[in-house]
Amino acid sequence: MTDVKQVAGTEPAMSESELLEATDLAYNMVFKSTTDFFCLKAAADLGLFEIMGSSAHSLENLAGATGSVPARLEKFLLTLRQIGLVTQHGVEWELTPLSRQFFANPAERRNLTLQPFLEYLSGMIENYYLRLADVVRGQVNFTSLIPYPPRTREDSIFYETLHRSNTHYPAKLLCEHAALHSSRRLLDVGGGIGDIAAELCQAFPQLEVTLINLPSAINLVNENVAAKGLDGRITTLALDMYREAYPQTDVVLFSRILYPLNPGLCSMLIQRAYDALIPGGRIVILDMNISDPAKPNYDYLTHYLSGIGMDFSILDFKSHEVYPALLQKAGFGEVQFNAAYDHVLYQATKPVSAGSEN
Repeated sequence: MTDVKQVAGTEPAMSESELLEATDLAYNMVFKSTTDFFCLKAAADLGLFEIMGSSAHSLENLAGATGSVPARLEKFLLTLRQIGLVTQHGVEWELTPLSRQFFANPAERRNLTLQPFLEYLSGMIENYYLRLADVVRGQVNFTSLIPYPPRTREDSIFYETLHRSNTHYPAKLLCEHAALHSSRRLLDVGGGIGDIAAELCQAFPQLEVTLINLPSAINLVNENVAAKGLDGRITTLALDMYREAYPQTDVVLFSRILYPLNPGLCSMLIQRAYDALIPGGRIVILDMNISDPAKPNYDYLTHYLSGIGMDFSILDFKSHEVYPALLQKAGFGEVQFNAAYDHVLYQATKPVSAGSEN
């Protein structure tokens, strides 16, 4: 075996096992990421996920349906087979379970699908990511494809479609570990289109939810709530969560709201929750884990990169381990912690001795 020291001419920075692991990571950064994303984008652009959503097809049928050159399409399908998106059975091709779940029929799997993000990031690549060096130089600014904060119903549909597409596991963690069995009123701060609130209402039959969202999204939430048969149990409230006081409640939920905010902003919002809670009430904080050094959160990183191109951005990196101190500073006690599904869950209680001034 060639010695690393002899090849490099200097003392090796890594052992052979570390070098092998780093080589695999570096190759994935360059080759796997490129192949995976652009094959996904091409498959979506060709309409393969839609065409193959529920049945197998021959090469000739797929070529005709996609307007493709059969020989070229066959090579592309072979590539998709290698990366786990399609399988071949005789002369027919079909989607793998992974493809069906995350890239086909998004309306049927709206709480665990990546199709909306695939479409969004495809547009971002040419307009932003390919020019990231110029962004860092200050020659290009980030410009959202859709205005944010959303101003119209259409703007809100765009963002709520993105936000609701990965709520399956956050809702699962909450239903498994949130201590809500004796709570009646829950305030869902920035609760999106209401899918997580609906899951909580199903898991905790006594629960009634007030959901805070932007004015442009309120009607969307109401329509979603009505479609789920939860009128009366989930009500909406247009409120500026950063500036306005919260209504009195038994529980305040921050579901994937605090994780990108710096500790100062988190402390302010936690204090607002404390002020709104009745004595004995509970704060529930569910975050994506963005601080695991062994597992970077690429979902968050795609958003964080946009902040590089802004003169001001609230996006930040902080360890979720700051929450116990922030909670205790606000006056909370009995801090509890759970972690699963790449998310963390903190809960704490407002002491009964805090009085009934709310």
